[in-house]
Amino acid sequence: MSETCVIVLGNMDDAVGLDKEVDYIGADRGAFLLAQKGIHFSYAIGDFDSVTEMEMDRIQEFAGHVIRLNPIKADTDAKLAVDLALAQDYKEIHILGGLGGRLDHELVNERLCYLNPGIVTLHDGQNTIFASKENVLFHQKKGYISFFTFETACISLQGFAYPLVHQSLTALDLYTVSNELCEEEGELIVHSGCVLVMESKDRKKSAHSV
Repeated sequence: MSETCVIVLGNMDDAVGLDKEVDYIGADRGAFLLAQKGIHFSYAIGDFDSVTEMEMDRIQEFAGHVIRLNPIKADTDAKLAVDLALAQDYKEIHILGGLGGRLDHELVNERLCYLNPGIVTLHDGQNTIFASKENVLFHQKKGYISFFTFETACISLQGFAYPLVHQSLTALDLYTVSNELCEEEGELIVHSGCVLVMESKDRKKSAHSV
């Protein structure tokens, strides 16, 4: 068993990017996407209201275990998939397909990162989102880094275009969006609280863009 788990909720083409051995969990339609690619995975979990019976047969062919949930439930399939992965004692949990769809589910997925700092990370082709209570070192690359909190935090930023020193951050603060590294390395120093970190890059323009 790997220490790293990838939970697939939806599109996984842009963001696999994990050069290590991983175990997969398919959540609802994400389980069918794994099966469609011929990937054997540890668990399929969800109410599966978004798959046909034929697709469900395909899921059962590739899933080690299938956990079929009642559609009337308090939590999202993503939340229950994360709970399952945590119960299996994975040290890293990466979520694919959790961004760019329904905004209410996207917000839940961001909070899953915040509630599991240092463990849960969201990925898509443009963004990597995680939370930390510890200091984080960043290396120079193109893109933007934003910092938010759902509660309160105190942070410093070193090596950034917009540095901060023991700055109090609240859930209503917006000025910490779209910062950039100005040195080869930059550091987020978390003096207190928990910080949601969003590493983002602009969408690539297609060859036909004007």
